Amino acid sequence: MQKGGAHSVASSQAEDRDIAEGEKGSKGNMETFPQESNGNEIYLKKDFSKTEGEKRMKKVLVITLVLVMAFASSAMAAVNLSGKFTATAEMESLKVFKDEYELMSSLEFTLSPAAEEDEAAWDFSGGLTLKDDNTITLGKYKLGLYDNYFNAYVWGNDYELTTKETYFSMISAAKKATGIRARLEVPVMDLATVTVDLAAPDNVRAFVNAEVEGFDVGLAYARKNWTDEDKVSNTIVAQAGTDVAEGIRVEVAGGVALGDDLGFGLGASVDADVTDELNLAGSVTHANENWVGDALVADNTVLEIGATYTEDMFRVTADVGYTIVKDDDNTNEISLGVRYRMSDAVTYANLFNRTGNAWAKNTAPAFGASVDFVDLGFDNVRVDVTSPVLEDMIWVHAYGSYLGDKDFKAGALGYILATDKLTVKPQVDYTYEDEESSTDVQLAADYKIGASDATLKFVGQRVFKAEPISLLKLSVEVPF
Repeated sequence: MQKGGAHSVASSQAEDRDIAEGEKGSKGNMETFPQESNGNEIYLKKDFSKTEGEKRMKKVLVITLVLVMAFASSAMAAVNLSGKFTATAEMESLKVFKDEYELMSSLEFTLSPAAEEDEAAWDFSGGLTLKDDNTITLGKYKLGLYDNYFNAYVWGNDYELTTKETYFSMISAAKKATGIRARLEVPVMDLATVTVDLAAPDNVRAFVNAEVEGFDVGLAYARKNWTDEDKVSNTIVAQAGTDVAEGIRVEVAGGVALGDDLGFGLGASVDADVTDELNLAGSVTHANENWVGDALVADNTVLEIGATYTEDMFRVTADVGYTIVKDDDNTNEISLGVRYRMSDAVTYANLFNRTGNAWAKNTAPAFGASVDFVDLGFDNVRVDVTSPVLEDMIWVHAYGSYLGDKDFKAGALGYILATDKLTVKPQVDYTYEDEESSTDVQLAADYKIGASDATLKFVGQRVFKAEPISLLKLSVEVPF
């Protein structure tokens, strides 16, 4: 289902209430070695007369030097230093002592002045990776500068800051920077905040946000691709939102795309807590054929409505979307879902969320089912079950998904607290799709070293399919 904006359907908003996400900045500083640079990679000059042992010693000395200089800088400049050092051995095979493997080490660090968190004038986070071929690669990084009159950020290499956007994402500056990005935030007295986001080489987006007499108002401008005469665009969006009553929010936005043929986009949404248990939400968006904003599809009108009913032990969701396409076939999508839990130890959003270990904190079984229809025809159905097997020690999550015809997916994930130092996570997933099958078997384990936070991590994987895939990975993580 195509989503028109952040407030388009009730179920997505209900999930948002369950998850509190925080983003914390960080930073660091990188010393200079004899080098030849190419993009983000720094190639250390090799001495081919050296033995293999001397070359490996050189790698150890490089990492040691980085750590020593980082700690020295911390001591001299009175800054806070934290981070994580990771050393990894990895091979894409299960034939130990027969096939080749790769060694690498990485350093992630955060630097900030030794001051109260809300008084820090800057922070920096970054990462370095040293590989077997003697290259040092710059990882994710972010620099933040904080002043009474402005906040400024520079970040890149896939670092994620925050998304800045209008309602319905008509103009949107994404949080993730694949290259390098810069952003400036300037408060104007107590009236408004001006944000300018730069995405090299030829994109700029600017936002003005203010609160006036109970209304959240905003104005945004985007100029994109100005080095290409065929793609250059100028878009302006205005928006307003307010709580018309307790638990009822209304948001509207309108934009124009300047040019020989004027483009425009419109959006409106309502979100209402009808009762403590029932939430209803609806939205409508439209864009004409000349619209070139960051979201909304040209020549499409999208209607969406959603409902969420939540009790302590169960939640039911229903979402309906209808897309009217000019000079083409209209489409519709319907999603229905239910989640039942026998304990409220885990939020509904995390009951079956494998990206973290929150699901393994449940103290009782939980069940979920969902079904999707597209153009009034069946699309897929999925069932999830999680349960503790042995109290405070073993949990399991199993799922099955039918995708239509003969296609389906099924799998199970275990989480075992073998001791207070050892965690084991076995997993198996089977997929049959387009008359091809694959079985993915994984075993992961984490072991805490001593009484510290240092952790030894192991991952073994084998994917059984037409062209099998194997992986063995052993690493040690040392936070500081």
